Amino acid sequence: MVLIKANLQGGSSMKKKIIIFLGIVLAGIIFLVLKTMKDSGEFKKLKPHSNYTCVKVPNVPGPEDIAIDNATATAFISTFNRRAYMKGKVLQGAIFAYNLKGKPRLRNLTANLKIKFYPLGISLYTAPDGLKLLFVINRLPGSHVVEIFQYRGGALHHRETVTGELFISLNDLAAVGPRQFYITNDHGSRTALGKKIEDYCKLSRATVVYYDGKSMRTVADKLSYANGIWADNDGKHLYVTATTGKRFYVYKRKPDGSLEPEHELDLGAGPDNISVDEDGTIRVACHTRMLTLVKHMSDEKRKAPSQIVEVFPEGKGGFSYKEIYMNLGEEISAASVAAAYRKRLIMGAIFENYFLDCTMK
Repeated sequence: MVLIKANLQGGSSMKKKIIIFLGIVLAGIIFLVLKTMKDSGEFKKLKPHSNYTCVKVPNVPGPEDIAIDNATATAFISTFNRRAYMKGKVLQGAIFAYNLKGKPRLRNLTANLKIKFYPLGISLYTAPDGLKLLFVINRLPGSHVVEIFQYRGGALHHRETVTGELFISLNDLAAVGPRQFYITNDHGSRTALGKKIEDYCKLSRATVVYYDGKSMRTVADKLSYANGIWADNDGKHLYVTATTGKRFYVYKRKPDGSLEPEHELDLGAGPDNISVDEDGTIRVACHTRMLTLVKHMSDEKRKAPSQIVEVFPEGKGGFSYKEIYMNLGEEISAASVAAAYRKRLIMGAIFENYFLDCTMK
């Protein structure tokens, strides 16, 4: 009887230990889920506002990035139907030109392009002699490259394809010369699983690479999802955003193309593409609820908020920002870029089938 009682007491003690262990594991899982949701902005209170009156310009699938040529009043728009691609459909992307002066007109500049074309980030470079070159990230399956086009006579003419071993997961680029540019690798991993681990664990493995026209090298690293990139108007500084890191970085450019970190700004949201006006005004499109963004990727009925902020110098070498636009997704979901022309703001998004042409009220 004593032996049986001891065994029963031992079994009861083991059950208690198992229950306590499972309780700790469950509490840990709940904590991690809540922390992930908090870090992703899911609990953030958002107040929609806008000083713009916007109209939709339709039939432009996935207008992810926009570059404006002020001299010709033309917006170049990088488009690709990402939802169709995610479903296994292979569709050709395009670069559209949108006339900003006179009657609005939309033209597909790459309708007759002979190469496979899955564009993402773009950058317009205008040489001192007036030569206009459009640099485009082309995210081919298994091989990301940079395409260089010349814009003349109202048309794009393909000049060159640049490849490189340091092109891992290209997102955006900033052209600083006729063959010179910086690119962002948004991940350090090449596999889908590796990229997901980087995203959810916030691993800082993204990089910035500089190509001098002959060779390339990494000039910034340890970034959490490097995304937008832009060289300022005088070419002395480079701006970079890190989406999962929620950061806006300012680097000083050196003559050899290397970068010296100068400042980093916490934007409190996941920044995407950068745009800089003629007067130097910096605008950044941000994703305030990143888990909602993930849901929006697979389901167009799930709206994702759109935030636009202006970043400006403040104090001794510092920077600050202010929100100029917030929408919960009804007007445009997951805005990825906002480029200005005079009092107008042209706003694109990752998955929408249109972009917004907005005029200041």
